[in-house]
Amino acid sequence: MAETKYGKHVLREAFKTHHQLEGLSANGDEMDADCILTHHVIYKPELMLKEPHYHSDFIQLLCFLGTNPMDVRDFGGAVVEICLGEEQEKHVIDSPAIVSVSKGLPHGPLDFKVIPKPIIFLEIMLTRRYHMDKLKK
Repeated sequence: MAETKYGKHVLREAFKTHHQLEGLSANGDEMDADCILTHHVIYKPELMLKEPHYHSDFIQLLCFLGTNPMDVRDFGGAVVEICLGEEQEKHVIDSPAIVSVSKGLPHGPLDFKVIPKPIIFLEIMLTRRYHMDKLKK
């Protein structure tokens, strides 16, 4: 296809596999934006993040979504656990939710415990390049 004036703004081959299946994913350089977007389809249990960490200089949004387009509240019976804060306060996600991870907030482990049918895990990171900071012990 011939190059167009604004064609660079449409990413058509932004596919990557980070965990279970291929999904859409693009970093800030690919989008020319201070944002990273990663779309995961989770179809089986997985301890995705074993150790807590934090991001000193960017906000991260973790979106947990069902796959029923006719009922956005349907989470398919999935159960996800995420710990927040230095004390690892556990939160159980059993319905669609967005977790806002502010700058410096420790998060993890992240455990997709029960996955009876596929769900979507969408990460939005407000930074051009991903990095994580380890907690001091």
